Amino acid sequence: MTHDLLLSKHGVACPASHVLKQAITRHKARLSAELTKIRLKEGFSTIEAFRAHINSSKGETVGQDGTPSGLPAHPRWIRVNTVKTTLDAQLATTFADFTPIDSLFEVLSLTASAKLLYIDQHIPDLIAVHPSTDLSKHPAYLNGEIIFQDKASCFPAYLLNIGLDDGDVIDACAAPGNKTTHLAALLHSLGQPQRRVFAFERDKNRSEVLQRMTATAGASDTVTVFKRQDFLESDPYGPVFEKVTSLLLDPSCSGSGIVGRDDTISISLPSQETGKDEGASSNGRGTKRKRDTAKQQKNAPPVHASIPPNVNEADDVDNSTSASLQERLKSLASFQLRIIQHAMQFSSARRITYSTCSIHAEENEHVVLRALAAPVAKEREWRIQKRDEQPAGMKAWDVRGVPDHCQGDNISNQHANELANACIRCEKGTDKGTMGFFVACFIREGDTVKESENDEEEWEGFSDT
Repeated sequence: MTHDLLLSKHGVACPASHVLKQAITRHKARLSAELTKIRLKEGFSTIEAFRAHINSSKGETVGQDGTPSGLPAHPRWIRVNTVKTTLDAQLATTFADFTPIDSLFEVLSLTASAKLLYIDQHIPDLIAVHPSTDLSKHPAYLNGEIIFQDKASCFPAYLLNIGLDDGDVIDACAAPGNKTTHLAALLHSLGQPQRRVFAFERDKNRSEVLQRMTATAGASDTVTVFKRQDFLESDPYGPVFEKVTSLLLDPSCSGSGIVGRDDTISISLPSQETGKDEGASSNGRGTKRKRDTAKQQKNAPPVHASIPPNVNEADDVDNSTSASLQERLKSLASFQLRIIQHAMQFSSARRITYSTCSIHAEENEHVVLRALAAPVAKEREWRIQKRDEQPAGMKAWDVRGVPDHCQGDNISNQHANELANACIRCEKGTDKGTMGFFVACFIREGDTVKESENDEEEWEGFSDT
């Protein structure tokens, strides 16, 4: 909203009476003044020059030797929507003027005018072009034939490795719909139109965005959108879900892996009352609000089957103090674990992908460990999908989990290494051109439900079968 208020041609895209728009508009003068101060401090005479600098140099690529390459770190990734078209068709039309090459480095090293195109080696039907390439007005984008989607964001659906023997799929936290439409495309490629993608979205506005994107992608016949419905309140034993064999879980997380979340340029607004940074003084309004919010949360009733207080999808973490960061990660991890445990209860489920756009072990390897140790995982014989069981593109991806993050009670070093090797990580700011991301796949060993033993035994490593 700050970006739209200060930089967008049409301003904040919501009604003038909207409470959020009114709240931020009150601070327009101060925000504009701070942006001007930063622009001048950085040495740019116009906002256009400042914008061009940010777009061209934000987040340089780091090479294999760890030194900056001077290249923009993030290409524009484009997924060809195979519900409506094919890769060959798009290469012959939308990208007819582009030259396919075998190096992502070359795509980034030259300007957008060179019109180079890289066909990804890990995810089918995914291509990369220079980040300055603007296709937002192109008919192929407007018609849903191509979809802007980060490479890492394509991992969860592809990792499910949906085959002819599989049934319906659930996308538990679906909006805005990139992963949902990717699932629809994968089902479409199998030639099984009777299969469904059940997409859950608890927020009203995001539900509408999800429906629009699904319609634009031509996936309405495949996707059933559960508008304003929380996945955690769904019935795993309900007849509508009896054929669900795969679930994609991409729950709310810190968003610490999203490109741009750790930009060095920042704005610190002074308090009107004190002239100091908001929240910096014990007498400032910011601190009082934080204290009151904390008090309200402490006295509030437990939240059942919903997102923890003040947690939004891909919400940024307050990094102001180590204590606040750890508390936030703890809350997020608890919610993420509940999502996985609920998914493990679906009667016909065989595979579950769990992903976050986070770099923190607390939301990634630690959550996987806790999920594997949960009673429902043991009762239903869920385990991690090993690297050699993953589809070819994911098996070839060489950035894996961190063994030190997989240590725990009754887990040997060998099992920790195996678990880390089963997990997939992406790092932002590298020559691979991805954001920070984590994904792991759980697979079900057995088809029958065992009697619950109601014990809290720790995970004992991988199954030998």
